[in-house]
Amino acid sequence: MNMLRIGDYSAWVSVEGKGREVYGVERTSDNSLTCWIASEVGKKFAVNWYNTRREIALQGTVIIDGMVCDNHIMLDAPHYPDKPNGVGVSYTRTSDYTRRDFMFSKINITDDDAYLDTIDLAMNIGTITLELWRLHVTSVKTQVLEHKYGGPVLEGQIVHERSKKAGAHHVKFGKEYASAPPTMDLVQGYNMDQLPYLTFTFKYRPMEILMANGIVPRSAMHLVPLQNLQTAREIRQLEERLRQLRSGGNKPNSSPRIKVEPGRHHRDLPQVIDLTHLD
Repeated sequence: MNMLRIGDYSAWVSVEGKGREVYGVERTSDNSLTCWIASEVGKKFAVNWYNTRREIALQGTVIIDGMVCDNHIMLDAPHYPDKPNGVGVSYTRTSDYTRRDFMFSKINITDDDAYLDTIDLAMNIGTITLELWRLHVTSVKTQVLEHKYGGPVLEGQIVHERSKKAGAHHVKFGKEYASAPPTMDLVQGYNMDQLPYLTFTFKYRPMEILMANGIVPRSAMHLVPLQNLQTAREIRQLEERLRQLRSGGNKPNSSPRIKVEPGRHHRDLPQVIDLTHLD
């Protein structure tokens, strides 16, 4: 299975146009699903959602590693029958004429105690969340998008090795490249509810860690490239060292150093187009 689904609504994370397999799917409430997916260093990805009937207008909020990265609108079919039923978000705009793609990356791990404050800050790393909000639309205007400057930026992370994120990945924006400003439907309106109408959460880790934690069965070992098996052993050694540290074990004397970790996997899904944006 490579998507999450609640009624007419489905969501998935795609890499190179193929949906990531989802594991350990849990319904955390009537309107919320969570799962695990495998991340792969250097791979760009998109967050996608599809609404079979489009009975209501929805604002889709994409939250990556705890940071709001995008707001898009899917207009309702009764008032806007010619609009698409699917949306895909794979980048953030950095100016009127440039943008940067979402990309899985290595977390840098250090034993430098100057980074101890990153232990708590790293709690949101490793999650991609899509919140769908019911929207009351007051106006729709088609025009060339005018970029709003000063938005958040996802860059390389360094966390202390005592963090539970040791051995994991995070998301950063890829290299900036030129892209002309699109003509889009700029929507004005307001959310109808105090809480999201639907929430889909994708927790991502390297495939080796998903297997080590029993989220993916060992029978799926063929999905991991042979060159990554050494990395899996290194991750297990790091996990053992972390267990010793948390239980009060002595820390070896050494100068601060940075360690990095990798992961992998994929599958097919329909393409969606990105046409609307919240003003």
